[in-house]
Amino acid sequence: MKLTHTLALASMLSGAAAFAQTRSTGPVSTPPGATAAPSMSTMAMTPTAVLSLLHQVNQDEIRLGQLAQSKATSSKVKDYAKDMVKDHGDLDKQVNDLASRNGLTLGPSSIPTEKRTQLVNMTQSTDRQLATATGGQFDREYMRAMSEGHGTVLADLDGALPSLKARDDRVYDLVKSARDKLETHKKHADEILRDLGNTATGGSGTGR
Repeated sequence: MKLTHTLALASMLSGAAAFAQTRSTGPVSTPPGATAAPSMSTMAMTPTAVLSLLHQVNQDEIRLGQLAQSKATSSKVKDYAKDMVKDHGDLDKQVNDLASRNGLTLGPSSIPTEKRTQLVNMTQSTDRQLATATGGQFDREYMRAMSEGHGTVLADLDGALPSLKARDDRVYDLVKSARDKLETHKKHADEILRDLGNTATGGSGTGR
């Protein structure tokens, strides 16, 4: 199976990623431990659309994790970024293998337009924030993006899971497992934000 990788760098998110509205347009951030409400487009997604969403999020998380490994100053942030590269790399392999076994072609065109636009906007906002941030500011911006992005994707998957269970048990099982892993990622991100002297709902902070 030939997977479609046509999103430009700015349109790759996780979020992830992430991942709700962008911070640049004044959204209400997702509090630690909470998830955003899923959109109607998310709840209506087909198995191919959900796997395409996960694939896109994985690619974005890997890219941002690699960036954070080189720019972060906190050892906890660097370790978190390393885990993101590994965990989302492993998850992406599972997603691609399942799609291949079932003859599914993954790509951005399979994601509902509303959700695809949201991912693009979130990625562009995160890229702008991280491009100029350095030192402790970068650490906080990256971890905040991880918390907010994972919260958004958790809501997306929670909204999609009920229909997946009725449509395809294999996809449901993978997505449920991914959802639980992403919840762990969000909780860990929230913990690191608190350690940095900031919260997911706060400003840029004054910590290191």
